[in-house]
Amino acid sequence: MKIETERLILRKHSTADFERFWSMITDPISKQFTGGVTTLTYEQRFKIFCEDIDMNFLGDNMEFAVVEKSSMLYIGYCGFRECEDLDGIELFYGYCRDSWGNGFGYEAAASTVAYYFNNTEHNSLVAACNMENLASVNILKRLGFNFVKPVIINGMSVDKYELCKS
Repeated sequence: MKIETERLILRKHSTADFERFWSMITDPISKQFTGGVTTLTYEQRFKIFCEDIDMNFLGDNMEFAVVEKSSMLYIGYCGFRECEDLDGIELFYGYCRDSWGNGFGYEAAASTVAYYFNNTEHNSLVAACNMENLASVNILKRLGFNFVKPVIINGMSVDKYELCKS
């Protein structure tokens, strides 16, 4: 399973992606709005990453590795998954800081949303976003998501958004 956009490839993760993934999840600026830096060791997180590679392509749980076509560099992840805290299927994403500001987040999210609505029977998608994360707020609004209400997830206040199939 692979999705291609003008500048990106969204595909299944591979173990080769882990070094860049690890750099992202240990970067306090990259993780500022998404739960903070991992507390796991490199070895612990690598084991989970490897276990997740196959599981992240099942039913309502798809997490794509996002790769920039021109450099073939892993720049982050984007996908959807069941989220009890948001009472629905959640769009989620995260990117390495060196890829910020290029429109990759919107490009990957737009193709993931299109894939979701074209390939599942669901009629809505939810997302959570820290109101201070203006880049993510802008992505969600540009995609057509509407603010629903504030919610608390893992002790953090975030805003819940929803997009309904048109």
